[in-house]
Amino acid sequence: MSASRFSFPACVIAGANRISTDEILLLRKYTFPDGVRTLEDARTLLALAHCCPEASPEWEVFFIESLTRFLVQETPPRGAISEAGARWLMRNISDDGVVTSVLELELLLHVMEVSAEVPDSLSAFALDQMRHAIVSRTGGYAVSRPDSRGVCIHDLHYLWRVLRGALVRGRLMLSSREGAILKAIDRAAPTSEHHPAWREMMVLVVTLDRPADDLRSDDGWRWIICRLWTMTSLPERRWLQSH
Repeated sequence: MSASRFSFPACVIAGANRISTDEILLLRKYTFPDGVRTLEDARTLLALAHCCPEASPEWEVFFIESLTRFLVQETPPRGAISEAGARWLMRNISDDGVVTSVLELELLLHVMEVSAEVPDSLSAFALDQMRHAIVSRTGGYAVSRPDSRGVCIHDLHYLWRVLRGALVRGRLMLSSREGAILKAIDRAAPTSEHHPAWREMMVLVVTLDRPADDLRSDDGWRWIICRLWTMTSLPERRWLQSH
């Protein structure tokens, strides 16, 4: 969106490098009097972020909270980001699959943290940002990440933000595409280059050919037990029944 298409006061604010507290008040009063309620509102906010690269703390909070509320609370289903919402977000904050803005990466993570359910396409997309940072040193995550060939403690904190909803009964229940990205990250460096906790985490991963949201439900857990049961041999089943 070009600056000429902004209405007042966004058209004036778009010419600045940094959005001040006073300008945020103007946006709240005139541009978003009812908050971000439509896709056009959301696109306007994203365009302002692109026009004003210097992010003040106040602008970061306003930007992240406004778009998160729109995607999670104002767009059905309320309380969770939909697959359509996830596709819209990924399309609008990335270039060739890479989120280059630190602010927009934080938006992605915050949306995932407050959403009751997260499509595995979105969590896989978030994991892929870590892969880009490690393999090619590109993207917004690479900006804050220490210069490490393998997975470091900073990465483990990032992974926790992305995958904490996937922890079920001591296992990380992931979809096949989420698991594939973790394997690609694992192959990006020798084992000795990875933090020891990375190997411990990888041991917890269970990936089966079923959407991650299903795997994390009670029905999904029963499905996993049945699937694992069919994959065992008769002697193994007898051993399981006796223990």
